[in-house]
Amino acid sequence: MGCSLGCVKLVVVDDIVELNLSQAVNVTNTTFIRESIQKRVEADGLDGPPVELVRFHVFIHCTRGYGQHMVDFEDHELNPGTAVWIRPGQVQRWSNIHDDFDADVAVFASSSIPDLPLFKHIQGATVIAQLGDDADRLKQQMEWMAADLEANKDLATAAAVVGVILRLFARHAASPNGSGDTPGRRLTASFVESVDRNIEQRSVAWHARQIGASTRSVARATAETLEQRPKQVIDTRVILEARRRLAWSDADIATIARALHFSEASNFTKFFRTRTGTSPSAFRDAVTDLECHEPA
Repeated sequence: MGCSLGCVKLVVVDDIVELNLSQAVNVTNTTFIRESIQKRVEADGLDGPPVELVRFHVFIHCTRGYGQHMVDFEDHELNPGTAVWIRPGQVQRWSNIHDDFDADVAVFASSSIPDLPLFKHIQGATVIAQLGDDADRLKQQMEWMAADLEANKDLATAAAVVGVILRLFARHAASPNGSGDTPGRRLTASFVESVDRNIEQRSVAWHARQIGASTRSVARATAETLEQRPKQVIDTRVILEARRRLAWSDADIATIARALHFSEASNFTKFFRTRTGTSPSAFRDAVTDLECHEPA
């Protein structure tokens, strides 16, 4: 039987029993990504796989051909040497749009990420990079880790190899504009992290207090680094969380509104419509009906 969605090699690093990318996936089957998509497409009558919540880190390295991968409602093109790092809490969709696609995929826990300043700039949002001369080195590391895991079940060694892989990736992904590490970038990163961890808090002053900064300092930092006001950063993150929940969960609009700490569903709907141009229900209908077609 052919591999209709590309031959995806999976390397699992963490508790194999509990690890999953969606609600019900058996990761002891190393081809679960391809097979689970086929089963879900067949069962749900969809032309493309559904949006799914990512619960662990997912690292995808394209080794052959062409493919697309949706992360947080943005389609990323994958060519040989392209790598994408997806974080827990983000949503993804495996696309049917591909041509002779092949990729290595590593799934791992946060404990496998080296505690280095290098990674502070690439946490949070989806990061995609062209690896250049490091592509072959990264592929060798992935293949060696997969072989060693199969032979020895040594998760500690595998976690160390993940660290090497992420270092190679970070060479190309960190500070792409060459601005380097600055106080403004560090303050912005702290503010964004606070917003990400405390999605229910929509006060700029509250987040500024949490990171030990003034609201004026935060405003200068986000303007310099992101060209956004702090309130824009907060609202953008709330909208992203709303879109994620609307896409992958079955919760009704009122339940999602309460989870995001809106007092009334109508307030949530007005907030969402003002910033996206559509209602929550219309967005949900559009994203769940999204079709991924085979290339001509």
